[in-house]
Amino acid sequence: MSLATVNLRLFQDGTQEQKKATADQLVNSLRATGFVKMTNTGIPLEVIRESEVWSSKFFHLDVKKKAKVLNMPSPNPQRGWSFKGAESTSRLGKLDLDDKTFLTDEKEHYDVGPLNDKAYPNKWNEDDLPGLQEFTTNFYDHCQTLCLQIMAAFEISLGLDSGSLQERCKPASSELRYNHYPAVSAEKIVKGQTRRGWPHTDFGLITLLFQDTQGGLQYEDRRKEGTFLNLMRETEDEVAVNISNTFQRWSNDFFPAGVHQVWLPPLTEKQQAQKDYVLAERHSTVFFFKANWDTSVGALPDFVTADRPSRYEEITALNYHKKMTGVLVKNALEAPA
Repeated sequence: MSLATVNLRLFQDGTQEQKKATADQLVNSLRATGFVKMTNTGIPLEVIRESEVWSSKFFHLDVKKKAKVLNMPSPNPQRGWSFKGAESTSRLGKLDLDDKTFLTDEKEHYDVGPLNDKAYPNKWNEDDLPGLQEFTTNFYDHCQTLCLQIMAAFEISLGLDSGSLQERCKPASSELRYNHYPAVSAEKIVKGQTRRGWPHTDFGLITLLFQDTQGGLQYEDRRKEGTFLNLMRETEDEVAVNISNTFQRWSNDFFPAGVHQVWLPPLTEKQQAQKDYVLAERHSTVFFFKANWDTSVGALPDFVTADRPSRYEEITALNYHKKMTGVLVKNALEAPA
């Protein structure tokens, strides 16, 4: 099965037959490829467009202004601005790296969690960017609502009890991230010490991805391990979705997490011939949908049988998140002065 593009309006507003057919299409694509594309998600197009504007505004602040909301690398949920070199997705993939090796990501990012998270509060720079907090918290709510609808689609398609997945995600523990990939030479990427994103899986339940038109996002072809296919945005309202580690754990490996990377975008022959060709800057917004921090991310009873015993230990979503974030920021570079 190839990656599907699903009209989510048929799930939200359709007949019972349309809801079931749409849920099946969405779930089958996620199981077969690790990814699905969605249109007509209910998130207004003007909100998606505005997210790109706010992302650009933030990352084009000077370093000292971004550093007012600096996120220092640690296993804790990330809040605020993370500088280039603060994390490496190479450690979330299959590369066999020793402790001293650090393959960098050519990106910086800004992370936001739930509005009322007192344990890991958000960091806002309203002095330099008034309005960012109001917009981002509204966008967060849109994304959380959409992800709960996707959980409802899983429940319908798989014949699970209504709410059985959704309730494990309340109250919200998800994270919204603005990504900025600065302009970089293609030659530097090809040399192999840095990439915009190394092959990896995310460690939440699912990830929503809103990308610009620069290209570069690729997902692994499960028919041929190590081969990647381009995942380009085709319409402005399109949202790409991938299965992540926690859902793989919940489903006892029934839904493997989708491996993806950010590589070179499709280049023309002329661009390929230019030794000094520079990739334009790239922006994306991702929403890492999470189980509630206190919820177990061990295999759910619905996916455990005598022939298929649980393959995962019981651990809370928060402790699993900290474990994986610790891997992500291992050997982080120093913060810029």
